[in-house]
Amino acid sequence: MIEILAPAGGTEALKAALYAGADAVYLGLHSFSARHNAENFNAKELYEAARECRLSGVRLYLTLNTLVFDDEIPELRNIITTAKDVGVDAIIVQDLGVLSLIKEIAPEIKLHASTQTTVTSVSGARAAKKAGFSRVVLARELSFSEIADISRNTDIETEVFVHGALCTCVSGQCYMSVFFGGRSANRGLCAQPCRLNFKADGDDYALSLKDLSVIKGIKPLEEAGVTSVKIEGRMKRPEYVAAAVCACRKARAGEVYDEEVLESVFSRSGFTDGYYSGETHSMRGYRGREDVIKTESVLKQLKNLYKEPIKRRELNISLVIKANEKVNCRAFCDNICINLEFQPAETAVSRTTMPNEVTAQLLKLGGTLFYGGEIKCEIEEGCFISVGQINKIRRTVVSEISERLRAGK
Repeated sequence: MIEILAPAGGTEALKAALYAGADAVYLGLHSFSARHNAENFNAKELYEAARECRLSGVRLYLTLNTLVFDDEIPELRNIITTAKDVGVDAIIVQDLGVLSLIKEIAPEIKLHASTQTTVTSVSGARAAKKAGFSRVVLARELSFSEIADISRNTDIETEVFVHGALCTCVSGQCYMSVFFGGRSANRGLCAQPCRLNFKADGDDYALSLKDLSVIKGIKPLEEAGVTSVKIEGRMKRPEYVAAAVCACRKARAGEVYDEEVLESVFSRSGFTDGYYSGETHSMRGYRGREDVIKTESVLKQLKNLYKEPIKRRELNISLVIKANEKVNCRAFCDNICINLEFQPAETAVSRTTMPNEVTAQLLKLGGTLFYGGEIKCEIEEGCFISVGQINKIRRTVVSEISERLRAGK
């Protein structure tokens, strides 16, 4: 199944991505991130983010995708070591010097070639594989046929942007921001001067492009062999992340998604599929007052998209309840298995608690990412167990299993 990869510019956006159902997330630290002005994460927050991703069964990719100077190498080494200790699944890289250091310090971490490496061909993808990358984030300027050609004729994973901002200039090769104000995009500091109202041949905002949205193309991309579809937006609100993830999940399942909601949460005069479809004549757009008003009108309702986590993990519980003995509980989820004991049941005064009563209470997993699998209860005649105690057993099981999953063991 094709991966849905979501941006996490900060802790709340990470929650939105996880709760809405992303398969993987990408985020940056305060250094060496191409979105330096996002909220981003410190080392402690990265550790917690990794724990929450493991709990959800979601892959975590760290962006170290700026160019790095020689005097920054000691700091870079520390960050790579932190990434290794935390257990990130992959690191997204632009600078080949960074690639070399990761191979030296943390060879077990997978390497993804950032879109800033501007891979646009089969030969480019093969060169990335030879250099040590396991995945290449293809340039946003490619058509579907070009994407399919690369994906079908190489043995490297391919990742494709399907939603989010587009640059007028080629990613990783734009120096407009640094020329205008000394803020380099390749150092994570793009000031987006292309969004200003430049005029050409009577057109306003001649350099500003609409946002890309080809979520409708997820199924064809999957059939073409693309590994991952990516949502741009580490500078965007959590509601944007949740809405885009939900739309991608619907499209992947072959269901209809609401493009008007996506336009409302953020767009620049609507969306374009220009490069993807080859129809590049109507790509210009800017964010006007009407777009802002639309966004304000939908933000509150979009919070419901990540109010609670989606059900990702099957939880199996088996209880054995006997007179004058501690309640024995065995629970497992994926490869995690725990055995717990609880205080003995009471002696029934009027009636024995029935097994179906216990299982029904154990299945009340609302507000968690677990859903009930095999839930069994053996209860001896003459035993009574209160609803309160059953609830305590369920909460303890969820807590213990969750902690084991977070720890990855």
